[in-house]
Amino acid sequence: MEGSIIMSNEEDTGSNTQPATDLPTDLQSEGRQYMRKGWFLYLRDIEPERPRLFRYCRKLSGSVWDAEDLVQETLLRGFANLALEDNRDMQWGAYLARTASNLWIDQTRRKRQVPLEDAPEPTSPPEAETAAAIRDGGRKLMRLLSPQERCAIIMKDVFEYSLAETAHLLETTEGAIKAALHRGREKLADPTPSARPAPSAALVQQFVDAFNAADVDALRATMLTTVTAEVFALGTGRGLDNIDKPDRWIGACLNGHSPDPTRHQRAECAHLEGTPLVILWRRFGEGPEKMEEIWRFHEEEGKIAHIWDYCACPETLQEIGEALGYPVLARSYGYYHGELMEEE
Repeated sequence: MEGSIIMSNEEDTGSNTQPATDLPTDLQSEGRQYMRKGWFLYLRDIEPERPRLFRYCRKLSGSVWDAEDLVQETLLRGFANLALEDNRDMQWGAYLARTASNLWIDQTRRKRQVPLEDAPEPTSPPEAETAAAIRDGGRKLMRLLSPQERCAIIMKDVFEYSLAETAHLLETTEGAIKAALHRGREKLADPTPSARPAPSAALVQQFVDAFNAADVDALRATMLTTVTAEVFALGTGRGLDNIDKPDRWIGACLNGHSPDPTRHQRAECAHLEGTPLVILWRRFGEGPEKMEEIWRFHEEEGKIAHIWDYCACPETLQEIGEALGYPVLARSYGYYHGELMEEE
């Protein structure tokens, strides 16, 4: 089952740092298992809020990939901060929205090299002839707002929080929210969207051909020995000799999510906004074939250096599927973490 590879208990053998205390091995293992179980119980509790969190992060970031990154960072930060919160009456939606807002504000401040106040005022409103163009234009117009202005506008105008609710979530005053809304609405402009470096289509196709041939040696040849396979929210495998074990990323992807002998699968190279992606199609028996996973690569030295696996990111899968015109089989965290917890 694929779940067996997703949360590995790898040790970083490249570090010379000694542990603060010399705990017995059995206690260290018990501690890791306890944290794993706590993480998946947390994912189970917040799962109903994930669609709304994704929509919020999508509006903030303007990119499906950046949105998923922000969702994952929010979940991790939220989990880490739980011990500091009085969570007896936790409202997950508000907690995660506040965490995402703070993260996005911090990230934006670090990335910006030019003060946002210096952005030129738009000379005329953008033209849009269709509803889709209006929505796309709205996302693009958000890029030159300051973090506080953007959060305020999305919470107030998109998600229709009240001024009081928005102020509470952003931990500020209603007067500050009113000022942010006023400034933000005046500064909306049509910016140039950010770009992520894309791997070469030839490399992605080479991977797809090797995958469809179930040729592990050929798959290895497409990757650096230091490759990292990151399965969002479920775990990370590091190093080629680690991820190509039968129960790790490569072996699990080749073997699929089910021992069902009627399962059929194939990989395909698809292009979205100029970026080549790997689409994994699956079909059981005589049922319809559906897109079940997306893999995105980062290339270095002509080989795959990092793999992002979106198998447990239902909103991202749905959006990409709609953009490509593909039917989607989206799976939740629960599909995976039940098996992972049972392994303990």
